[in-house]
Amino acid sequence: MVRGHDVSQPRFSSDGRWLAYTLLVTGNRSRPVVIPAGGGPARSPLGGGIIAWSWAPAGELLYGLTKGGALVAAAPTGRRRIMATHLDGSFAISPDGKSVAVNGSRCGRQTPVGELETINLHTGARSVVLRQRGRVFTFAGWSSDGRWLLFWSETLCSSSIAADGLPLEAVPATGGKPLQVIRRMLRYDDFLSWCGARLVAAAGSSRETQLGSDLVETQPPAWQARILQNARRLSWVSPACAPSGRLVAAAAGPNTEDAQFGVEHRSIWLLRPNGAAVGQLTSPPARDLSDEAPRFSHDGRWILFVRGKVVPVGQAAISRDTIELVRASGSASPVPVINFTSNDFSYFDHFDWPDEIAWSQPR
Repeated sequence: MVRGHDVSQPRFSSDGRWLAYTLLVTGNRSRPVVIPAGGGPARSPLGGGIIAWSWAPAGELLYGLTKGGALVAAAPTGRRRIMATHLDGSFAISPDGKSVAVNGSRCGRQTPVGELETINLHTGARSVVLRQRGRVFTFAGWSSDGRWLLFWSETLCSSSIAADGLPLEAVPATGGKPLQVIRRMLRYDDFLSWCGARLVAAAGSSRETQLGSDLVETQPPAWQARILQNARRLSWVSPACAPSGRLVAAAAGPNTEDAQFGVEHRSIWLLRPNGAAVGQLTSPPARDLSDEAPRFSHDGRWILFVRGKVVPVGQAAISRDTIELVRASGSASPVPVINFTSNDFSYFDHFDWPDEIAWSQPR
């Protein structure tokens, strides 16, 4: 527990030895802070003025983007190094740790410009992957094999329009013509999950995720999507692939227009890669409870999820929640792990648990 400060975005290093989080000052992001996973003194190896950060895919190197557009890196106990300069936008490190992709899309009074580029972290060489006038991109990450960049594309810099879903596209990391991956989906990272070379997504055209959200699957290089589970009876969100790639967990609740925010009454389901349901793993015992944000343990035997209840407080709301574990075999009831209270009350039916909870287990 971090006392005396507001924090967000907890993330373990890939080796599980360190925990980083964003320190909030008067509600605004300040800097990433790192502590040993077992407890100990806090450090800020990247310094202040960091607007985005992430761990390297292997080891314990932390990357950050400064307000001045510099990509910096540091080990938890090391010195900060400048890796690249003159960057603008979000970034993501490639799966092999050798390159960084940068979203340099620009909005303003003039015509928007969408731009993706890659930078070799060893040589500093930069390559523009895609540049399109009249469009703006939101970066969705690298493909699991590091050969493609995925992004949401829009023609206007409008958060309201984007809230009703955007096309997801992919472009070769070496440059080329972009291809449509998902016709329309919401811009939530937890609505995408890689099962080896296959991408599983929750896709729909409503900002209210309890309505009409299908579970779909696609993969490079053709990127032809097919439906795993449609939203006839249930609306599907937050897919999570098992480490083996042979199972998918997802949250699903009644496909209805009548659900109120925070009362989605979702359950956790287990599916095979062909979309066939293995079984319903959880069933919230009360109508005002909802099971959300499943994710697998490293060995694939357990699934962690959040069981939440939204409680009105004046003109706002909070949620009273439990982190629970359930066996992927479905052979036992869920086991509560910890109770907590959060300000996350499922605005437009989407919880931010995947961005608020970090889970690391020894391999």
